[in-house]
Amino acid sequence: MSNTNLYHEIETLPKGESLIYIREHFCRDVDEQDRITYMSVARQMAAQIKCDLAVAENTLTFTKKI
Repeated sequence: MSNTNLYHEIETLPKGESLIYIREHFCRDVDEQDRITYMSVARQMAAQIKCDLAVAENTLTFTKKI
C-alpha cells in the first residue's frame, strides 16, 4: 500500500464512520520514506480529509467528521 492508497481508503469513509488501523500495519503501509514519521503522516491525512484521529497504544482510529 502507499500513502495515496491509505489516503483514498480513509477519504472514502462515510461521514460518521470510523476506520481502525493497527499502528504497526499503518506504519508498514505508508511509503517507505515516511515510516519514521508515520504519526505526522497520519495527522496530516486526518486534517486534510477532515477526520478525527484517536491514537491509542496499538491503534490509530480515523473517524470522518459529520
